[in-house]
Amino acid sequence: MKRKPFTKRKSTIQLKLLSMYVIVLLIPIILVGYYLSIELRENLIETKTKEIEQNTEKIESDLFQAMSNVILISDWLYQDPELRSILETEYTSDYEIFRDYQNYEMFSDYLKYYDELANIRFFVENDTLRSSLGLFPTTNDIKQEEWYQRAVEKKGQFTWEFMKDPVTQQSLLYLTRSVYDGTQFLGVLTVAMSNQKISTILSSSTSPVFITLDDETPIFSYPRSENIMVSYGPYEDIVKLKKVSDENSITAQEEVNNGPVNLNIRKIEIPKILNSQMKVIGLVPTNTIVAEANQVLGNAYLVVAIVFAITLLLLYTFIWRFNRRILRLQDAMTKVAHGNFSIPSTIEGTDEITDVYEQLYLTMESLQQLIENNYSHQLSKQNWEIQKKESEFKLLASQINPHFLYNTLEMIRMKALRNSDREVAEIVKILSKLMRKALERNHDEQSLTDELKFIEMYLQIQKLRFGERISYTISKDFEEDYLILPMVLQPLVENSFVHGIEPKVEKGHIHIAASKVEDELILLIQDNGIGIAEEKLKNLQEMLIEAKDSDRIGLSNVNLRIKQYYGSEYGVRIDSKENEGTTITITLPLKEIREYKGE
Repeated sequence: MKRKPFTKRKSTIQLKLLSMYVIVLLIPIILVGYYLSIELRENLIETKTKEIEQNTEKIESDLFQAMSNVILISDWLYQDPELRSILETEYTSDYEIFRDYQNYEMFSDYLKYYDELANIRFFVENDTLRSSLGLFPTTNDIKQEEWYQRAVEKKGQFTWEFMKDPVTQQSLLYLTRSVYDGTQFLGVLTVAMSNQKISTILSSSTSPVFITLDDETPIFSYPRSENIMVSYGPYEDIVKLKKVSDENSITAQEEVNNGPVNLNIRKIEIPKILNSQMKVIGLVPTNTIVAEANQVLGNAYLVVAIVFAITLLLLYTFIWRFNRRILRLQDAMTKVAHGNFSIPSTIEGTDEITDVYEQLYLTMESLQQLIENNYSHQLSKQNWEIQKKESEFKLLASQINPHFLYNTLEMIRMKALRNSDREVAEIVKILSKLMRKALERNHDEQSLTDELKFIEMYLQIQKLRFGERISYTISKDFEEDYLILPMVLQPLVENSFVHGIEPKVEKGHIHIAASKVEDELILLIQDNGIGIAEEKLKNLQEMLIEAKDSDRIGLSNVNLRIKQYYGSEYGVRIDSKENEGTTITITLPLKEIREYKGE
């Protein structure tokens, strides 16, 4: 099956995260904001309505208290015997009037201690009195005033009047009542409330409020205005359907010139008042409430928009960095997938992406090492095949007409026997067997027994050559036979002769031993030759460990052949002491003969 080429896909994580943010956060915020807008407007209208009710209730309570004090003062003055004495006295001199006025301090005391009072005016029928102290003889002009006539008609009953002060011409709220001594009419008492006090009471309101007297045009308002109805329309439009009768308070919504208003009308229950009715009316335009709600919502939406913009910026920054790391990971995976291992060893961050990248890098290193090992193995295998072919070629070359060589050696041996030179004949005989054994090796492996026999023949020739200068021993501590590579002992034994025994003046000895250690076959070659210098030995040991080639053809060749054939855990080790001798250890796997024979 043909593998599809790898194609780099465009990352959509950034778009998906941004879309999810908008869907999960922005849309719910809009829906919740819309719902809250409606609820907030309704709550504000309800809150403002309750606020108006509380304002009018407080104003009604404060006005009730202030007007009750005015009525109380009026009662005190009505019942004051000293004041009646002054009103009923027929004075004949100004001195007497001045004396009695000087002694009477009730008017001044009340004005001093009650801030509800603006002034006290007593319009009396006694013409002998003078206009001072608050006592004023009634003139014909005063008697023509409507308020005066109403007070006289009520015969002592309380009446509230909003009128101009007869003296200062200032518009004030007056409590008026006619005063009698029995059936004798003494005059009309007026007690004016302070405009400052009323303004102070009304200013506690957080919304527009005004006071009406007998359902007429407002007499006081807050904020101050010549005509508060300029803003809200004719007063009659508000109160004509809202006559407070049995109920002390009514809350409603009315349409006026400039739109709907929320209002609360509260009646002031003034004690002892039968002829006047006062109301406190608090109102606020619905449009003002909505405008206030819109302003609050606008500020809230602005804050939400700013927060949303900041979070969006932070999210975009995070997504941009996250997406960049994802793309770096993707790029690294693409390179590794195409066999390009030149990727950075790390990636910024400390999250799962970093862990994935580290695992990718470890996988890449393992893959790279595996490829290198495979390449090295393939190269070694090729070198081994080349060496094997060369060896076979050399072997083939050496086998050219072997019978001719054997016949020649046999002829030499026969001539030596005819000449009674048995030593030469023996040497030729051994040499012939040795060469025959060497030329007959046509397997990758041979038995250890054959290899030891071959080495023994080689040593016999060396013994004949060197005579008593050398000796040798061959031992094996087991009965079984095993397969080994051919020609692993002979080159090393030859090295012992050439580099260890021959340069030595004294007698030399070579010992060859075979033993088993667990699942390994150990072959030992020991000599008592001149040994190897320490620095040279160290180089040889490094060369054997690293499986390098060197000028020591026999030693390095045997080591390379073993490692290439059996594995890197097998091979040749060398130990030596200068002037004491050398020991070569060959480690091979145990392979019994039946494996070779196919049993």
